[in-house]
Amino acid sequence: MHSPGSRARIVINDGARVVLSEPGRPLLFALMSERIFIPSACGGRAICGQCKVRVLSGAEGYTAEELPLIPEKDRERGIHLSCQVRIGPETRIEVPETSLTARQYTSRVVSLRDLAPDMREVTLALSVPGTMPFKAGQYVQFLIPGTEHDAQPLYRAYSIASPPSSSGQVTLVFGRIPDGVCSSYVFERLHAGDVVTVNGPFGEFSLRDSDRDILLVAGGSGMAPLRGMLMDMAEKHVTRAVTYYFAARSARDLFYGDEMRALERDMPRFRFVPVLSNPRPHDGWGGEKGGIASALNRLLPALSHHEAYLCGSPGMIDASIGVLRAKGLRDALIFYDKFS
Repeated sequence: MHSPGSRARIVINDGARVVLSEPGRPLLFALMSERIFIPSACGGRAICGQCKVRVLSGAEGYTAEELPLIPEKDRERGIHLSCQVRIGPETRIEVPETSLTARQYTSRVVSLRDLAPDMREVTLALSVPGTMPFKAGQYVQFLIPGTEHDAQPLYRAYSIASPPSSSGQVTLVFGRIPDGVCSSYVFERLHAGDVVTVNGPFGEFSLRDSDRDILLVAGGSGMAPLRGMLMDMAEKHVTRAVTYYFAARSARDLFYGDEMRALERDMPRFRFVPVLSNPRPHDGWGGEKGGIASALNRLLPALSHHEAYLCGSPGMIDASIGVLRAKGLRDALIFYDKFS
């Protein structure tokens, strides 16, 4: 039992931050109230499994909701879902550094553009604060307001598709998902001029500083962070060799193609290779065909001086990583961001 008015201490990253909260409150919401954002997509319902933190002390055992979402090797390290941790008199935790530096931003929709039948680009102008420092490849959490059917607002993670030089605006790419909460909002309810909330930036998916040749692989909205990286490289006149394999079903599902061709002209050592798994007869497609993994297996040389960045569905990434390993690329040089 906690005495009335008592305050609990949350000690973060060995004292980098200490905050006070009500004992017994879920850790996720105690941190959020102090503007410390842990990525979460389900509003604290223990469904998404994203709001993981390492609890060093002050937490009880695992809840039944946590167990299916946290592998045993992570439980041995004290990894918990922050929405399921009830804070005690003192709870000591470790969180990614980005959770301490992330901020909440009020923004206005300045443009919406359909890129493909199921892809929409949304560009936001930040107003409060007016700029967001970020690295190319990072992501933000986009707030979806509640509806009359479900009043609980939810966050969804979306990679930034624009370069860091445009810190006063961020461009996001949304894929349509049947019956998806965010899809319904973005494709049916969101309009230019609307005010929306994001927080961030988050993530460690960014270009490493090396002299290795770069291999990029993406599908669908996995294009977003790689577009941001490429635009950043072009602006900084990076001269490393870059080959980008992009998976799509048919020609109508290719987007940002004109931009990629323009980058090929601006970056002499950049090559864009779209791969269509199911081109339609009237596409007149003369490029690469088939699944992305089979294309990589067919087209890639031995990877002796490369590093790879992959973004897309878990199935696509897992299959692609298998090929990269077979071509000789070490796991330490494979970086990925799985979109589910």
